[in-house]
Amino acid sequence: MSQQIYKLSPADFAYLWEECKFCYYQKVKFGTSHSGTFPSMFGRINKLLQNSIMGMNLRDILPDLPSGIITIQEGYMKSVVIPGTNVFLSGRFDILTKLDDGTFAIIDFKITSPDEEKVLKKYTSQLHAYKYALENPVEGESIKISKMGAVSINPEDMKLVNGKIVFTTTPTFHRIEENIESFQDLMKEISDFLNGDLPPASETCKLCIYRGHFENKKEESGDIPF
Repeated sequence: MSQQIYKLSPADFAYLWEECKFCYYQKVKFGTSHSGTFPSMFGRINKLLQNSIMGMNLRDILPDLPSGIITIQEGYMKSVVIPGTNVFLSGRFDILTKLDDGTFAIIDFKITSPDEEKVLKKYTSQLHAYKYALENPVEGESIKISKMGAVSINPEDMKLVNGKIVFTTTPTFHRIEENIESFQDLMKEISDFLNGDLPPASETCKLCIYRGHFENKKEESGDIPF
């Protein structure tokens, strides 16, 4: 019998994988998931931001960014099965930028505080997943990703101007250094995890606590006597 192949979403590495292994296992293996961490409004804000910068040079947005024209918005990517595992990557990235040297930069915009350590810890695996999938696509042409990073957007001020609410922010670029070996180790860890047994429910995950509450109530009630 051939081994089952699992699809991994890069967006899950930053939150679900780190926060609750039980829920992650349930989502990937059985398709059991919930609405997610962020309100849909965050996605709308991110979409509006992307629309406003298409066709611009990254360096015109922020001098710390590499020079290149933003060419693709919310592109779909799907990788080959990662060697030594039974998983592949599939999802969408924010924007893809063609740099002056012909290679590409993958940059994600995050509505979060500009805490360098926090941003790098949360999003390094996600950006590496985009890089791997774009360089190792299951079909189509491979492209070279030479730069990765996240831009944190954190509203600093909000004013009413001519009947409209306008907020201001100073974007911060967080460069992510390439470490493919570490990323491949993570993929092997996740693959081995999915091939194992269902882990116990988390004591800190709100969904696990909610689910456990009703399971306990069911056990306490017993059979209805009729």
